Amino acid sequence: EDFNQDLFPKIRNLISSNNNNHPWLNLTNEQMLKTAGLWRIDSQKNEEGYTLASALLFGKVEVIQSILPYYKIDALLRREDVDRYDDREYIQVNLIEAYEKLMNFVAKHLPDKFHLIGDQRVSLRSKIFREVTANLLVHREYMNAEPARLIIYNDRVETYNPNNPHSKGTISPDNFTPFSKNPLIAKFFIQLGLVDELGSGVLNVTKYLKSY
Repeated sequence: EDFNQDLFPKIRNLISSNNNNHPWLNLTNEQMLKTAGLWRIDSQKNEEGYTLASALLFGKVEVIQSILPYYKIDALLRREDVDRYDDREYIQVNLIEAYEKLMNFVAKHLPDKFHLIGDQRVSLRSKIFREVTANLLVHREYMNAEPARLIIYNDRVETYNPNNPHSKGTISPDNFTPFSKNPLIAKFFIQLGLVDELGSGVLNVTKYLKSY
């Protein structure tokens, strides 16, 4: 009863659109959560139960707020009023719905430029910002009270995320090693097709950003 039950059919649709033979599609909700590693046994404490990752992925708003009362994501448009904002999406829902809300905010305020790969039209905005948005959610340090932010300016988009950096310096395809901050959340996003694989964000953003 702590989970948003409406998410389960949505999850199955996402998995099916990415892989209609995915083994999770034949599982019950409880089996899916256990298979994803969202139910764990702590042998040292002799306890078992759902993890923080499960609450963040499936929890109702009141459940997430009871566990992490400071959890929030701010999406801001700062084109004219750069000190405050022109538009704002204040997000406190689970990560699946948070991803959708962030992508809708991006679609509302950023152009979708025409681009061909071979003879197929692709959405550069979608290719770039699905990676930016997913990484903003997947690699956050959730025990830190600072909010995550996505800010759209006239000439750039910036993201801020509390995290424990694995290394220092500018990230580029030539000098980074993929490192999963929240492996259970990352693996779940991969199953949904929201992330291609660990490290794909840096590669895809670098590949398409210049054209965009």
